[in-house]
Amino acid sequence: MSQYEIIYAKVSDMICDAKDLEPEALTPDTTLPALELDSLDYVELMVLAKREFAVTLTAEMFIQNPHMTLRELCQTIEKQMAG
Repeated sequence: MSQYEIIYAKVSDMICDAKDLEPEALTPDTTLPALELDSLDYVELMVLAKREFAVTLTAEMFIQNPHMTLRELCQTIEKQMAG
């Protein structure tokens, strides 16, 4: 598995658990607003990124990119890991 695929799998698992969704319900092009994430879900994403990937996501990043897709989120995490 590529680094991106590992990140995508972990992020997707967290979202599926939080929103009681099946993994098939998500695609890389699914936007975060389409998932109806609440503030606690965003905090969970930030904690997951820190714990699993040693990457810091900020609330500002989500605010500045309101229509972020799962692909874009995972690519952001991957870029921060490489940097």
